[in-house]
Amino acid sequence: MYIGSQKLMMDYDQCLINNGYSIIELVDKASDCLLKHMNYSSYSLLCGPGNNGADGLSLALKLMKQGKKVNVYIFEDQNHLSKANRYYLDCCYEEGMHIVLLHADVIDVVMAEIAKSDVVIDAMFGNGLNSSPRGIYQIVIEELNHLYDKEIIAIDIPTGLDCDSGNPYQSVICATQTITLTALKNGFLNPDSLFFTGKVIVEQLDVDDVYDEVGLYQLVDEEFILPILKDRQFYGHKGTYGRVGLITGCQDYKGAALLSGKSAVYSGSGIVSVITEQQVIDSLTVFCPEATTQLRPPIFQKEDFIKYQALLIGCGLGQSLDSYRYVMDVFTLSTQPLVIDADALTILATRLDLLKNQERDIILTPHMGEFKRLCDFCEEDDILLVAKDFARQHNVILVLKGPYTMITDGQEAYRIATGNKAMASGGMGDVLAGMIVSFLGQGYSGIQAAMLGVYIHGYAGDQIARDAYTVIPSQLIQYIPRAMKELIQKREL
Repeated sequence: MYIGSQKLMMDYDQCLINNGYSIIELVDKASDCLLKHMNYSSYSLLCGPGNNGADGLSLALKLMKQGKKVNVYIFEDQNHLSKANRYYLDCCYEEGMHIVLLHADVIDVVMAEIAKSDVVIDAMFGNGLNSSPRGIYQIVIEELNHLYDKEIIAIDIPTGLDCDSGNPYQSVICATQTITLTALKNGFLNPDSLFFTGKVIVEQLDVDDVYDEVGLYQLVDEEFILPILKDRQFYGHKGTYGRVGLITGCQDYKGAALLSGKSAVYSGSGIVSVITEQQVIDSLTVFCPEATTQLRPPIFQKEDFIKYQALLIGCGLGQSLDSYRYVMDVFTLSTQPLVIDADALTILATRLDLLKNQERDIILTPHMGEFKRLCDFCEEDDILLVAKDFARQHNVILVLKGPYTMITDGQEAYRIATGNKAMASGGMGDVLAGMIVSFLGQGYSGIQAAMLGVYIHGYAGDQIARDAYTVIPSQLIQYIPRAMKELIQKREL
């Protein structure tokens, strides 16, 4: 399943037009998708002036040809109709369809008519709406929402719902069902949007595949992730599953190093070496005796990194002058795939030039606050596009943590379907960073390691959250091997 923001959906439509489809043809294909779900006898269609309204008008024509009772209600601003809307409205008039021009004087009569129909189709505005509906639109929406037992189907998105955030404007249709076209709208990932969308059905137009060309995000669910996860080999040994080095922790932040080290071990690494300060080493031998340790030198040498298949820097590193030097050393002296988290991200934000000419997978794992230090953007910007542009510009794999975590290398783009609010706990990011570096060391590509790490991290948290108000990072680590085994078993069924 694909996911699109307002801008990405506009880009998708434009891409189809550039590939030779006319807007009239696309509206016809959209109404074909909608028609599959029309199982009623009488319909009231509320059609706005744009292409969403054109979808409704095209659908009305097809319903009428099936012998259904169809009433169409249009709004006063007919001087600003889209090309497709004008075309299909003229077709409706030619077919003698019952069409009512909505204005305040007829609203009571219209609502009485609508109340008698089996279903109302909301085709007022699509995903391009940027503010609350006003005037006659607002009146109609409020009147419709008072028809409490009425079936309301929204085309693409309920009118008045923000496409990107899933938050309602002042007036919004409360649909019982939403048939959304091409891709799930980004705002639908917000669970609060369900109150307005009702059941969501995704329908794909019968057109050539241009998803990758446009750059829509893909939803990584169980079906997507299972083929990626590898079985353990019959003749495998600790060398088979990689040696990873974690440059983490300091005297003031021991826990982050402990959590990332243990999560790397529990995610299947052959050898995990935590390169840190003595105080952290003393704690790690008790917290995770399976991890090896190395006292962090004042200055790294190139040979210090040679034995590792992947590296992680951050996770309680601190922001001392030494920490700045460690980040510089990792960029200039190592060539392995690299995960950068926490304090190392803050340091990197002051030296983004270090990312230039890096011929390896580099995975950045910021939460939104850390990303704002890395990338100057506004709250109003489309975060899906901002994330892709940043990853492409700096040639990195970005793991932007949050609900439905985003992963992108600037070309491929994903959102992860696991994780929950019970996981909002200090240390969760350290666990994730350790998991991702573990998968890198086991030979997965950067984008695969990121997807596996985030998906399994969230999956484990979801299982624990079934019986827990809060998911504790150390508790999640214990569940990682079981989570991976469960996923392997599901693949074998």
